[in-house]
Amino acid sequence: MANFVTSAKIDSETLARLKQGDVRAFEVIFWEYNPRVYHFVYSLLFDKLLAEDLTQTVFLKIWERREWIDPSQPFEAYLFTIARHLAYKESERMLASSLADLAEASSFADEAVLEEKLEADSLREYIRRLVDRMPAARREIFRLSREAHLSHKEIAERLHISEKTVETQLYRALRFLREELHKGSFLALLLWCGAMGEWN
Repeated sequence: MANFVTSAKIDSETLARLKQGDVRAFEVIFWEYNPRVYHFVYSLLFDKLLAEDLTQTVFLKIWERREWIDPSQPFEAYLFTIARHLAYKESERMLASSLADLAEASSFADEAVLEEKLEADSLREYIRRLVDRMPAARREIFRLSREAHLSHKEIAERLHISEKTVETQLYRALRFLREELHKGSFLALLLWCGAMGEWN
């Protein structure tokens, strides 16, 4: 079949034989129109492999629907209508697939952001509970530093203590937090670094 090439005019007689199931008539039509159908589909989809597949599908449908072919009607218009329909249908499928992929990626991204936010919120709440366990004076110094963003000097002046005392109490507060978080998990410790960054 691959060696059978013809440029014979597709007339009503050839179509009539195709309608009756004549394989040779189908071969004549196939080799006459195959290159043109391929280039037509390719011009719509710009995908060689896909154009080849759809071209084969076009002629498969011609064979499957041969009994409904009207030899008196323009066959070429019928042929390219099928090709255009298949190409547009494939374009819609590709677009829908792309949109679905984007939606899925967006969903995953949203879920990841939400999960990270929940983890961060949970961690910050845990840190606040740990801070509440500190001695009152240390807790106050820590909050003035991390929440009020006061300098060591400003804290010392407000509480009427030395800057050295402020430094010592902050060191002990941070060491306590690191030890407690480390008991939970190393991951929590890493997340804590990010959470603490918002307090600085």
